[in-house]
Amino acid sequence: MLSVANEVTVPKVEVIENGKPVSQERIDPSVAQFIMQASQTAQLVKMRKLEESKSPIGSKSLKYTVGTETKKIVLDHPWISLSLINDGDADVYITIGGDEHDLQDEVSVEKDEVFDFDATYPKIRRFLMKTSSGTAAVRIHGKVGRDDR
Repeated sequence: MLSVANEVTVPKVEVIENGKPVSQERIDPSVAQFIMQASQTAQLVKMRKLEESKSPIGSKSLKYTVGTETKKIVLDHPWISLSLINDGDADVYITIGGDEHDLQDEVSVEKDEVFDFDATYPKIRRFLMKTSSGTAAVRIHGKVGRDDR
């Protein structure tokens, strides 16, 4: 049989207060309370910023002519959502957030079709478009969010 010790080894912690080591075995409860409150406040600030970022600060519309070459669109400010309207004769393929070498998540948008994408938070920073043949005129409308990078 294997025998397991029931002892727990607690590492030695040295608390320094006003430049001098504190000889107590525990942290003063008021210091511990301050540390907890500071941590909670920091988390609440992060959560508030995240919730505020869901509110659009404006909208933007773009027009492009898309061909068989991949067109990369990099946005100045992140978008919360976008709608792509294909006004052309060719199908348009769109990939959100990808790069030119990874078009696995492309979505086909047929003639006169509308593609809607909602990210809830402002995280749409770039997207790619192309056609399989010919060209297509597209209109893109989006809600712009706060850039809290």
